[in-house]
Amino acid sequence: MTQYKTYLVMLLVSGVGAWLFTPWAIRLALHFGAVDLPNDRKVHRKPMPRMGGVAVFLGFCLPWAGLYLLHNPVSTGFMDFEKRFAAMMLAATAMLVLGIYDDIKGADATKKFLVQTLVALALWAADIRIDQVANPWGSPVELGWLSLPISVLWIVGVTNAINLLDGIDGLVAGVTAVIALCLAILNVLSNNNFIALLTLCLAGACLGFLPFNQSPARVFLGDSGSLTIGIVLACVGILSLFKEGHQTASPLLSVPLILFGLPLFDTLRVMVSRFARGQSMFKADRNHVHHRLLDMGLNHKQAAWTLYAVAAGLGSTAILISRLEHGRQLVFSVVFVGLATGTYVVWKVLLRGRFPDVPRK
Repeated sequence: MTQYKTYLVMLLVSGVGAWLFTPWAIRLALHFGAVDLPNDRKVHRKPMPRMGGVAVFLGFCLPWAGLYLLHNPVSTGFMDFEKRFAAMMLAATAMLVLGIYDDIKGADATKKFLVQTLVALALWAADIRIDQVANPWGSPVELGWLSLPISVLWIVGVTNAINLLDGIDGLVAGVTAVIALCLAILNVLSNNNFIALLTLCLAGACLGFLPFNQSPARVFLGDSGSLTIGIVLACVGILSLFKEGHQTASPLLSVPLILFGLPLFDTLRVMVSRFARGQSMFKADRNHVHHRLLDMGLNHKQAAWTLYAVAAGLGSTAILISRLEHGRQLVFSVVFVGLATGTYVVWKVLLRGRFPDVPRK
């Protein structure tokens, strides 16, 4: 029971902390000129402060000092993860600084990608890496030298997927909270106390920020938020689902892909579409799933809540599959992917001609 009280306290402290820090972050953004101006591609119609990520980061950090004052199994487990935690916090800080610079001055996509790659390499060196993947027919497959490129691909991919998803009010904060809460459930069920705390603090910080970010938003996350959230989510995903000795019921690769399905699918679909049109992969457009929902007539809040529901459905499916033995995990994963693919094809056919895959002027 003590550990569940700790879970609740960490969730509440991070949430209240982010909520209290957000008005200060708004003033900070206005002071430094970190303001997002509207244009033809963007969906807001007035200048918006965009350093909300500072509040989310501080809310996420706030509860951790208290663990040194506690003496229970949760705080004891934290001591065993101090080095990895320090590495993750340094990576998150690097992303926060990069994001603040981008929110104020602007940074091109190539430079941001380079910094993300360097941070991912540092995390791999600090043992936040994908060592193995589960095998439905036997022992886990050790990745060996492939651990490096696969880990970097996951970290950079998830970070950018969260960054690219940040297109309408409240979307990234809400979707991240849903994914983090699903990861928390997976880790609590598997007695991964420290990793559960990481996910709960991330969820709490996003939920505390959300009242200021829901439509009509008073502040945007900015790159300071989406990049920071993305790197933390990538790290807790590795520690929860891939790291040897800590996996939640040793899930197949399908489990993290389903759990992170919304941001990863949206990013992959947009990148493929840009490549097919001969455009730069980093060229912004109005081809994301949230833009499509707005084009269908939904308002910001309806589109955001629709995608929250999608993320919750994917997360619930991932949790259910992860609790099965490997053979059943494989069968259920194949069935789910087939159903999801069929649903997407039907959706594309129904909307073909109404919303072509081209950027709107």
